[in-house]
Amino acid sequence: MGPDGRERTGSDPGNERLMPIGIFSRMTGLSHRALRIYADRGLLPPAHVDDSTGYRYYDVHSIRAAEMIRLLRRLGVPLGEMRLYIDAAATDRLEETVTQQKQRLEQEQARLDSALRLLGRIDELDGMFRAAPAVELIDLAPERCLRWSGTMARADFHESYVELADVLAKRADDLGLTPSAREVVVLRDPTDKGLAGGDETVLRYELCLPVSGETAERADLVELEGGLFARSVFGGLYEDGYRFAYARQLEWLADSGRKLRGLLRMRFIRDERDTADPADFATELVWPVTEPLTAGAEERHPDLPHDWLRPAERDSADGETRDE
Repeated sequence: MGPDGRERTGSDPGNERLMPIGIFSRMTGLSHRALRIYADRGLLPPAHVDDSTGYRYYDVHSIRAAEMIRLLRRLGVPLGEMRLYIDAAATDRLEETVTQQKQRLEQEQARLDSALRLLGRIDELDGMFRAAPAVELIDLAPERCLRWSGTMARADFHESYVELADVLAKRADDLGLTPSAREVVVLRDPTDKGLAGGDETVLRYELCLPVSGETAERADLVELEGGLFARSVFGGLYEDGYRFAYARQLEWLADSGRKLRGLLRMRFIRDERDTADPADFATELVWPVTEPLTAGAEERHPDLPHDWLRPAERDSADGETRDE
């Protein structure tokens, strides 16, 4: 390179501190072929090219640029973007350029990390489906329950459920009733509209506390119907496992030839009231089912919202009455 900044040509490289391409290649770790490509792209031109032999010579001051190109190549920076760094170094803007490119790479890294998490989730998903709880067929007796009925945001469900369970337990004590089992949650929306009634942000459900004993006071007492149920129990946090348990039960129903005859019930048989470790939580899912359809039988979908809660009968001073 001459004093005017242009590439020198001729048979005499002059008195500048030049080195032939072979030595420059060994010092920089860039092959002859790579050096020619970078020269053709204007990234690392030789300081002198011999007219008669075409042999290339490089200035010692080009070692710094060559090292930068080598590092950029290891980073996978495209040739077109390398010019940004080389120009920035020549104009004292390298730090600014490196900062900008670092931010871009950090954003790309965040995207790649997200993609890796999704890939892991896909692999985990397959494992969770395989590990979903087995389904068993059980026969449940009717349960007389003290009931709360309402609607709330799905995100608030679990915290509110625990509070409501305490309220029901105190109400039972005030009525002279004794809780006989853990509370039962019954989703009120038909399953053919989705487990949340078509709106994934809202839950409409009954919270029913099984009780024993008699009370003279009027109370919201109902009887949960007994009969044949498909049951499964899964561990851990409810929100982490319920979809897999639902899917396994629906697969079981399809394979068994049975049909739903009512709404889903679930019971938190072990939660934060029992253990501080979410891994030890346990949730029971039970779905009322029919006997298997016989060959040639007409398939009938029951009207799920009806006749799943029957008012509990109780004795009163005026005779046998029914809470409505």
